[in-house]
Amino acid sequence: MNKYHRSSLLLIIIVSITIILSTYWLDLEIGYGIILLLIAVGYTIYLNFKALRYEQKKDKQLQ
Repeated sequence: MNKYHRSSLLLIIIVSITIILSTYWLDLEIGYGIILLLIAVGYTIYLNFKALRYEQKKDKQLQ
């Protein structure tokens, strides 16, 4: 597993644990903070895959 996929997977796990703990353990509602966290993580995952594609193109050009 390359570093971009591992980073995206860890972000998903961290967000999942945060949402589960805040809603079930702390009995908090899903508010704007959690929604903004989801948007930020989604954008970060998008940038990870964009960087992966750029790196793959660069490797093909070097060969």
